[in-house]
Amino acid sequence: MILDIKRKARHYLSDYTDAISLQCLASFLFLYCACMSPVITFGGLLGEATEGRVSAIESLFGASMTGIAYSLFAGQPLTILGSTGPVLVFEKILFKFCKEYGLSYLSLRTCIGLWTAFFCLLLVATDASSLVCYITRFTEEAFAALICIIFIYEALEKLIHLGVHYPVNKHNDLQKLTQYWQVSVSYSVGRH
Repeated sequence: MILDIKRKARHYLSDYTDAISLQCLASFLFLYCACMSPVITFGGLLGEATEGRVSAIESLFGASMTGIAYSLFAGQPLTILGSTGPVLVFEKILFKFCKEYGLSYLSLRTCIGLWTAFFCLLLVATDASSLVCYITRFTEEAFAALICIIFIYEALEKLIHLGVHYPVNKHNDLQKLTQYWQVSVSYSVGRH
């Protein structure tokens, strides 16, 4: 952590002093919208996926607290943080796992969060951020491909689910497909 601070210390003050300009107002507003939009969107999707256990309010609060902590301690306050597709996929899989095995979703989620925090502190203590330069484009693309495959699988799963509940009517008369039928209804006086 000390080595990380030494690398970023010379830029830390300028990140704040450079921001005291009126030219930065548009950037602030853009970053605010860029950070809040996905948090709220993915929060809504997360609420749907977890049956309301974690939703937009919790995502907004978590992103705000994480953003404040990250900007104060990471030495780079202008980094954009927010929910992403992989987080949503992970939460869906975790919730489904908890439902199938009768586990408490929020308790397991808390344990995962604490273990993640422990490993993040361990990575900071061992200066593992210096190893980021060894992550190649292949690693990034492989991870992106995995996420794409998961999203495509879920879309096809929903499509099949819709096909079961709303089957296609295969016995339509194609001649009547483009005809417009009008039913006239006459009301007598005094009828509503």
